[in-house]
Amino acid sequence: MNKNNVIILNDHPIFLEGLKRIINHDSEFIVTDCCKNSRELFFSLSLAPANIALIDCSRPRGDMNIRALVNQLSLNHPRMTIVAMGDCPQQQQLSDTLKPQIKSYFCKSLTPENLITGLRHIWASHCQSEQLLLDDSVDAGHFIKPRLSAKEKLVVEYLHAGLTVSQTALRLSRSVKTISSQKRSAMRKLALNRDSDIFRLKLNEL
Repeated sequence: MNKNNVIILNDHPIFLEGLKRIINHDSEFIVTDCCKNSRELFFSLSLAPANIALIDCSRPRGDMNIRALVNQLSLNHPRMTIVAMGDCPQQQQLSDTLKPQIKSYFCKSLTPENLITGLRHIWASHCQSEQLLLDDSVDAGHFIKPRLSAKEKLVVEYLHAGLTVSQTALRLSRSVKTISSQKRSAMRKLALNRDSDIFRLKLNEL
């Protein structure tokens, strides 16, 4: 049975070791690496991809903030599912503002059983659909639609979530002109005629 790769970003050694043991104890998942900061995380992902990234909302001093980190991960690894972890309502609210890039939020006080249940739900809801998309693209041959770039896909996800072009530009630190151009390019590739068509998209099929 193939195991699903999980990478963890957390700078608390005891918590990290416990989380790793809980996940590795399950037959469906394996922790490929435990990283203390974003530099280690990006280096590890450059060597081996992961299906799921568990990211601690509490970042150490001097490291990338969670918003910048999630944006960069989404650009560099668009098919990896990002899950935030935290221990207070403020961190959950922060995680919610970073949807759709962050797919779920896990409270650090979860029981081991609920943690594994959550990972299985994430795998069934997001990771499997991404794998099926890759498999289908191989079978479809020349019938494949032009694929969106990572930046175009990210713009579409924000627009699908209800943000305007201006709000998306502000969130991604790009110009309105750039976002508008990426939006038009994405709509052309997806054969969309109206802005409202974006809301009918199934994001896991992009």
